[in-house]
Amino acid sequence: MGADKRKKLTKGKLAAIISAAAVLVIFVSLLVTNIFIPVKYLTAYMVVAEDREKGVLTVTYADVGYGDAILIELPDGKVALIDGGDGSYGNTLSLLRLLNSRGADRIDYLICSSVRAEHCGGLAEIIKYKTVGAVYAPFVNNTYITEEYRNFYSEATKKGVNMLVSQYGEGIYSNEYGYFLTFLSPGLSENPEGFYAALNQSATEKNILNASAVIWLSYAGTDFVFTSSAGREALQTILNDYAMMTAVGDKYAPIGGYSVNLGDCDVVQVAGHGSSLCTCAEWYEILSPSAAVLSVGSNYSDCPSAQALSDVCRQVKEPLITQNRGNITIRVTNDGYSVL
Repeated sequence: MGADKRKKLTKGKLAAIISAAAVLVIFVSLLVTNIFIPVKYLTAYMVVAEDREKGVLTVTYADVGYGDAILIELPDGKVALIDGGDGSYGNTLSLLRLLNSRGADRIDYLICSSVRAEHCGGLAEIIKYKTVGAVYAPFVNNTYITEEYRNFYSEATKKGVNMLVSQYGEGIYSNEYGYFLTFLSPGLSENPEGFYAALNQSATEKNILNASAVIWLSYAGTDFVFTSSAGREALQTILNDYAMMTAVGDKYAPIGGYSVNLGDCDVVQVAGHGSSLCTCAEWYEILSPSAAVLSVGSNYSDCPSAQALSDVCRQVKEPLITQNRGNITIRVTNDGYSVL
């Protein structure tokens, strides 16, 4: 009986050792995996990356619910990302899956268009898990203006990323490939009467909206406008400045020898997810786009508003809406653009 008992104990100890070893192997595997791939986003990395085409511009408006995240694959192989969604797990997972499916391990230009949560909420995670070149961000004295902006700013600072200001005339361009991206708004950060000055004096909803970035992108005769959550006053100011400068023969938003003609716009992003606070009928009349994209999901802000849809649909028969279509990708070649 004593021998049987010792035998049972031996089997019990052996089983315990095997179980402990298995747990250790799993733990070490997860630990090693997490160094290279975040375990919580593991499924976002279980994709096959597509080859990017040189000489082609691809713009993908990611379906991140009530928020913005726009992946721009430039014709020279570089990558730009405007915003990162609201930071919720599901939306960040979807965005990482999109980036990985496009082979975007490095983001050359990361643009935070607004301090609002639905724009910058997911950027801290993107900076944490992707290699980032330069960051364009709002000129904000109080980095605690929103919790989401603070998280983004802290992560960028921790990583030592090159921080630049989103302001009129700044941006990127390539003479070799013939593309340029530039900010139309907000104006210069040092302007005491500008939208940044107003934001830093008082972070009201109006001032936050007006300090959101408006961006122009041009390649091979196709022109995009990305409007973030720019308020009506900001859009009207762009129109006024454009009219004033072109009337006296000045180039508007010049960068690297390139300039902007607002009337050449092909694809416009509907500002503020279709908020009534971010629409301007004259804006769409001057741009006269052939396509409009609306990034929106379930929300408590009544977006898209009837007013915004009315203003847009005077120019575009039917906007492309992420809530209905999922990710929206537009491909640009020398022959024009197509919606995939």
